[in-house]
Amino acid sequence: MGYKPKRDVPPMERELKYLLYDLCVIWGFCIPAGDSERISKEKYYSTSEFAEDVLIAEGMNPTEESNWMEKITIIFTERFGTDEINENTFVDRVRGIKESWRNPY
Repeated sequence: MGYKPKRDVPPMERELKYLLYDLCVIWGFCIPAGDSERISKEKYYSTSEFAEDVLIAEGMNPTEESNWMEKITIIFTERFGTDEINENTFVDRVRGIKESWRNPY
């Protein structure tokens, strides 16, 4: 079984949720729901900022966890194809398109 966010979730938020789910299932980084929600709703992330937020949410000190920092930044780059993502320019790599999504509310 996998994880599937609701249909009304913006593309970048959806893909961050998928990545956080994978980090939990594959590496055991099952961070608290509130932290997961906060991280997935960010409008911009660089690889290092994302890795730091994940490690802090997991109760780790990023400056002492250089090995995990590197692993998470590599996964981020592999997943998104870049060192940073931005809600305004986010392109879903699986679909190869920039979705025109707007919040109906």
